[in-house]
Parts: sequence; structure tokens; C-alpha cells
Amino acid sequence: MIRRWHIWSAGLALVMSCAAGESFAVELGDLTNYVRGSSQGLPLGVLPPPGVYAGFSTGGTGLGSSPGKGNQSTGVATNPVFGYGQSLLWVPGWTFLGASYGAGLVQGEFFGLSATSVNPPFTASSINGPELVNTNFTPVSLSWALGSGWFTALAMTVVAPIGSQWSSKASDININPDFWTFAPGWAVTYIDANWLFSANFRYDINTASRGVTLGAPFLGAAANGFVSGNELFGDFTTVYKIGKWQIGPVAYFEAQTTVDKPGGGVACTPAICGYQSQIAVGALIGYDFGPIAAQVWFDDTVECQNAICGLDVWGRLTFKIWGPDTPKPLAAKN
Repeated sequence: MIRRWHIWSAGLALVMSCAAGESFAVELGDLTNYVRGSSQGLPLGVLPPPGVYAGFSTGGTGLGSSPGKGNQSTGVATNPVFGYGQSLLWVPGWTFLGASYGAGLVQGEFFGLSATSVNPPFTASSINGPELVNTNFTPVSLSWALGSGWFTALAMTVVAPIGSQWSSKASDININPDFWTFAPGWAVTYIDANWLFSANFRYDINTASRGVTLGAPFLGAAANGFVSGNELFGDFTTVYKIGKWQIGPVAYFEAQTTVDKPGGGVACTPAICGYQSQIAVGALIGYDFGPIAAQVWFDDTVECQNAICGLDVWGRLTFKIWGPDTPKPLAAKN
């Protein structure tokens, strides 16, 4: 049963699958290292059979966007942003405490952003990229089989502030969050011959900013030592498999759980220390080509606070690079 679905789970366990800086699409006082909704379509509660897996994903966010509600909402909607990411997942076949072990890495790039204006106290600026975004590394992912088609997984992801920018325009800003993020994750997945349900959760815990990327031009003195509030993310997928096709609804939510903390001795005002939340719903369709599986899906926001409401469109390819069950050449006896 797992093998019938294993190609769909070849994204990284409990890490993002379309790597891009979240800060391009949200209020500028609340930067994150995760793109909400990007693990939709992945049954992250169950690891695939032993092997090395890869994924390539792309997406556009902020399509037809409008200003969000709240003290930190943008005054004018930003232009759409497009990005892509690559992922690797290693499942060695080890077990620990009765769980299957896996580890993975995600790296991506985004480009094409131009912020037109923001509310006071921020100033207008241009942010165009392209940029190599911060690396997501998941050294530990553990998946348990619960029986009757149910699985659950725990993981820890670390995001290092090593993203770069190579645009030659002096007005461009490196919008990679310049702080570390530690993100424990949990997922629960149900699989049978036709149905797949997965709820993937991630909680981002952020360290203090050094005030050298996006926060500096928009937050001024408050950027040096600024701590972006911790955030809880939830991505949901329910799909039905018909032959090589799969189709069904998807959704996500994002909820900031702790207040932002400005640095540089700046007072915590509503314009700087706001809370962010967002809910979106959409649909997914996928097709299994055999060696490669493809998925496309979209989400449209139905609630947003201190964020940009808009349409997100995604695409993903996943495939197996190597595994111990790979067919071997026949050898003749002498």
C-alpha cells in the first residue's frame, strides 16, 4: 500500500517543498523562513521505502493580491513573486524507537518581486531579486506506522541564515530573514488503496535578527535585534486516487503565537509588533507518470490579518533517484 503512494511522499519530511522567503508576501514586521501551504499534497506522516528521493517545485504567490487587514498590512498590493526549489530525501532503512528514519535538505530561489508601498512607519522600496533563499535542513524525521492505514511522524528542521542575493541593482534588498529558525514538526497521514489524507504541522521558533536584510530598510533601528514572533503552520490534503490520477481539496493556515520584539531600544508599537494570521483553501490534481509524479494545486485566502490576501499557484515533480529495490543487471554463471 505504501509503495502505491511512495512517489507522492518524495518531498522532504516536515520541511517546505517550494523554498522561498515568506517575507515577500507578508507584513514587513513579521518575517518567516517557511512558505505556508508548500507541503500540501505530501503525506508527511509516512516515509517512503528506503532510497534517495528528489523533488522539484515551483510556484507563484500574491497573484491578484489585495492588502490584508491589520496594523502592518501593506498599503498597496505587491506584484506576484515566482520561485522554485529542489529537495533531497534520504531514507536509509534504519529504525529508531520503532520508527523509520529519514533526513533531507531543501534549497530554492525566488525572483520578480517589487514592493510598491507600505503603510507608515515603513517606506517604499524595490525588492527584485533573484535570491538564493535560506537552506532548510532536516537531520531527523521519524515515522511510525499506527496500523489500519494510519501513520504519524515527528521531525526537526533547522533553517540557516545563509541565503544570498546576486542582483546588480543597488535598490534591491536581500529579503532573506537574517536569523536562525528551529522548527519542530508533526504530521498524521492516512493511506489506503484510493484515499490519502495528511495534516502537516510546523512550529517556527526564531532567533534575533542582525538587522542586515529586509528588516533594516523597513524597520530602521528596530531591525537590529528584532525577533520575529513564533508561528504555527498547518497544511492539509485530502485526495482520491483514480488510476494514475489523484484529485481533492487542500487548505492551510498560518498563526503567529508570540508577539514580535523590536530591537535597538525601539518601543513595541502596533505597527511593529502585530500578529499575523492567514487561512486559504484550494484544490489539487496529480498524475503518476511512473518514474516521475506530478502535482499542481492552488490556494486562495479566505482570511488574512497583517498579511497579503491573494491566489497561490503551485507545481511539483517528485521521483526516486536510487533504492535497494532498483533492478540489477542479470549475471550469467560460468
